[in-house]
Formats: sequence, structure tokens, C-alpha cells
Amino acid sequence: MKTFWKYFLLNLFIISLVFFLFTILIIRELEKHDKALTEERLLTEAVLVREFLQAPVAQGNREEIKSLVSQFAHKIGVRITVIDKDGVVIGDSQEDPSRMENHAKRPEVVEAILKGTGKSIRYSTTVDKEMVYIAVPIKDENGAVEAVIRTALPSSSLEKVFSPLKSKIIYICLILVALALLLSIVSSRALTKSLERTIKLSQEIAKGDFNVSIPISDKKGEIGKLNIALGEMAEKLEDLFKEVSLEKSQLETVISTMSEGVMVVDGDGKIRLINSALKDMLEIKDDSIGKPYWEILRIREIMELVENVIKKQVAEKKEISVLHPVERYFLTSAIPLKSAEKEAIFVIFDITEFKRLERIKADIVANVSHELRTPLTAIKGYVETLEEGDYENPEERNRFLSIIKRHTDRLINIVSELLLLSEIERKSAPWGEEPKAAFEDVDLKEIVYSSLEALKSRVEEKSLHVSLGVKEDLPKYRGDRFLLEQMFINLIDNAVKYTPEGGTIGVQVNRINSEFGIEVFDTGVGIPKEHLPRIFERFYRADKTRARKLGGTGLGLSIVKHVVIMHSGEIRVESEVGKGSKFIVTLPV
Repeated sequence: MKTFWKYFLLNLFIISLVFFLFTILIIRELEKHDKALTEERLLTEAVLVREFLQAPVAQGNREEIKSLVSQFAHKIGVRITVIDKDGVVIGDSQEDPSRMENHAKRPEVVEAILKGTGKSIRYSTTVDKEMVYIAVPIKDENGAVEAVIRTALPSSSLEKVFSPLKSKIIYICLILVALALLLSIVSSRALTKSLERTIKLSQEIAKGDFNVSIPISDKKGEIGKLNIALGEMAEKLEDLFKEVSLEKSQLETVISTMSEGVMVVDGDGKIRLINSALKDMLEIKDDSIGKPYWEILRIREIMELVENVIKKQVAEKKEISVLHPVERYFLTSAIPLKSAEKEAIFVIFDITEFKRLERIKADIVANVSHELRTPLTAIKGYVETLEEGDYENPEERNRFLSIIKRHTDRLINIVSELLLLSEIERKSAPWGEEPKAAFEDVDLKEIVYSSLEALKSRVEEKSLHVSLGVKEDLPKYRGDRFLLEQMFINLIDNAVKYTPEGGTIGVQVNRINSEFGIEVFDTGVGIPKEHLPRIFERFYRADKTRARKLGGTGLGLSIVKHVVIMHSGEIRVESEVGKGSKFIVTLPV
């Protein structure tokens, strides 16, 4: 809206409001005055009528009372009612008293008896109108009330008298409002014409155009001084804008390239800055700038940290763990900024991988120590037994040697699988040798059959049913034959171990578009849901007692995962306790 119209409408509102209030005030005061005059008239007439009715009332001459009431009412133009001390109407200028109800409880009658004068404005059921009543008592020589004289006029009669005067007042006020508005238009136009020019120049400066030409016609006037100030401000803003733009560009470049999450929040909780690293870290997809942090952040611990730092304005550092929907760890550092907006900067480090590697490292050391200690302790114990004892019974000696041999084989298996896993990781590392150098065209069907043949005795021992789904015309796959065979053997061996006698294990291999799909499934004990995210870690067992009893080293699935990764594939598991498990491997061509 233009400045002129703003000033004009403002003046219109002020002038109209003033005249409206003034008119209302005058009308109300006149109404009060007219009402007071009417009440005074009715009171005067009531007192006058009382003088003439004093004797008839004292004598109880109702016929004379009725006659006099009708004559007086006709002459003075008001309604007159005479009510005896018991409230019975004994005379009325407009109605037959015998048909009128008792008036003892009428407010003006009660007030007249108690105070000497009574008045009331209320609706009359007798004449079916709103009336103004004035009542005075008639007393005997002893001062006792004998009757009450009441005069009345319809309230509408006041409006008829006052309405023409009210119209004239309103008409005069409207003329004055029109004259005032005409003067307002002239003054507003003169004032806003120069202001509009200055506003337009200010808008150009606000848009970033600092090279505007500012005309100055009156250097001493307020508008002229304002234009001079605008010119100086434009020059300073141009220099400052260039400097700020350079610093902002440098800061944005630094923040956007940081791997740490950065966020700035003001004292009202609104986000002023947030980099892409933090959005990726906390999975924020919406535009966050200008929104309250509690609408964007979804992690309660981080929200509490933001709230504490903003309120207390004290630096704070905190390690935060999130368990749902996935386990994640964050190291958050918050520092309040010394600014008028009470802003605070938050730097968030994602230490999930560090925590995971730290835990895996600790688990590996503990598990390797435990796995090696058990067979070594057994070997040492049986060797000492053989050294100390004189066993002439060859069967007992052979049993001890058999146990020592079994634990020795277990040690060899653990060391062999650790060496194999280490070799796979070395080849898969960015600095390691190229793993595809050992790749060759292999027949996956032949590998499946050879893997099953290697485990044939164990399958037959448990009377397991084997389900095979390998296409006859399956094309060759280029990969490391030895490692792929280790992958199949470990997956099938797990299926055999954890499937009860008479159960079913199965292998399916097919090619869909540019991928080979491999599934190894069983109808065994299944894996609890809480263990699924960690089953591919070294030495991790969902059921440690059962796994150790079955002779597992806890390295098989870790080897499988690294073989799949080395072939640029993916592996996932679906399992339900009591119904079995399914390992699904996808290998790209």
C-alpha cells in the first residue's frame, strides 16, 4: 500500500473515531438531559394532580377520582393512575381499574411509599408498551400513606421528540468529517510525495543497488537530511557488503567441506546455520533454516543438550548414544556465542564406526584369548596326566591322546581361519594387492556340489533332507574359486550344525539380469532378532554354549562376509526362532 494511502487511511480513522465518539457523547448527554426533563415534568404533574385528588381520596369517592383522572390526563397528555395503599387501582386514565391487577409490588409504587418519590422505566402489560413512571404518595394528616398518584409516558415519545435533533447532530458531524478529510488529503499528499521518493531509493539500496542517485532539494529539511544519510549509508554498506560476502563465502566453503556436523541455534531456538554433514548424520531432509530445533531434531539427548546450552549459556560436551532405529554414537560439543541473540554453535562427531571398531577389537582380543585358552588348557592337562601316570592300559592312553588330538585340531582350525580371514582382509584393503588378479571363470554349480560332498557324512549322520535349486545352464562366474568354496562350505556347515535331525537344508543359485543370487537355508533353530546385526563379527555367537559344543570357531560367517565384500557383493540374513534361517548372497557379474 502506498504511503499516501497509509497516511490518508490513518487520518480517516482518527478523524472518524474522534467525531464518532464526540457525536455519541453529545447524543447521550442530550438523551440524559431529555430524560431528566421528562421525569421532572411527570413529577411536577404528579404533585399537581395529588393536590386535586387529596380530598376525593380521603373521602373514598372513587367515581370522582375516575372523573378527575380522565380530565387531568386529557389536559396534560400523560397517563395518570391512582393506587390505594393496598395496591388496588382506584383510578386510571386509560384502563378500567376493575380489570387491572394489583400494583402493590410495582417498583415505583414501593419506592414512593418508602422514599416519598418513586420512578421506573419498564414494560407495561396493561398498555403493552415500555413506559416511564413517576409516583408520589398521598398522605393523611397523621402522615400515613392513603394512596399513590402515578404519572407515566411511553418511552417511545421521548424518541419522537429527540429523533429530529439527533439527525441534525449526525448531519453536522458528517459535514465536519468531510471537511477534515479534505484537509487531510492535501497535507498527506504534500508529505508523502517526497517520502515515497525516499522509500523507493531505500528499497533499491535494500535490494543491493548501492549506486543509486539520491536527489537533495532541501538540505535543511528533515527529508533532505534523510536523503543525505541514505547516500552515506549506501557507500558504507557497499564496502561492508563486499567484505561480508567474501567472509561468508569462505566460511560456507569451510563448513560445507567439514566431515563434522555443524549447527548454529539462536536464543529463540531457531536454526541459523546447518551444514550438509549434520543433515546426513541425523537424516534431516527438510529445509531447516529458520525453523525451531525441536521440529528438526529427533534425538532427545541432543535436544536436551541444545536447550541446556541456550538457557545456561555454558559450554558443554557430551557423548550421546542412540539405539533406535540403528545403534549410533555421537560426540557433541556446544559453545555459546557472545552475541545479542544468545546464539550457540554445536559441533557433532559421528563416532559410531570408532566405537564399533573399538568394541570389535576388544571382542577379538577377548574371544581369541578365550578360544585358544580352552583347548590349550585341555591339552596341557592331559599331557601332564600322561606324564605323571603309568598307564599300561593302551585304551585309556589312546583316549587321552585322542582328546589331545581333537583340541590340537581345534587350535589348527582357529589359526587357519584367522590366517584366511587376515589374508582376505589384506587383499580387500585399499593398499593391498588387487584381489581380482586371482579371479577365474568358475562353475558355481560344481562348487555347490563339491561343498555338499565335503559335508556329506555329516548330512547323512543327521538324516537331513537336501533341497537343491541350481539351474543346469547357469553361466560361469568370475571369482576366486577357493574363497567361493569356503563361502559355500561355511554357510552349508552352519545350516547342518543348527538343523535338528530329519530337518531340511537347501541351496539355490540363479542369475537374475546382471546378478547371481545365492540362497542357503535351513529349518533349524533360527537366530534371535537381537543377534542378527552382529552375527558376521569375528567370534560372535548367538548361542555360545551350543556353538562351542558343536565345534564352531565363530569365524565362519565373518569369512563369508569378507569373501562376499571382496567380490563386490552383498549378504543379508532372514531368520525366525524355531523356524530356521536363510542367508541371501548377491554377487554382481
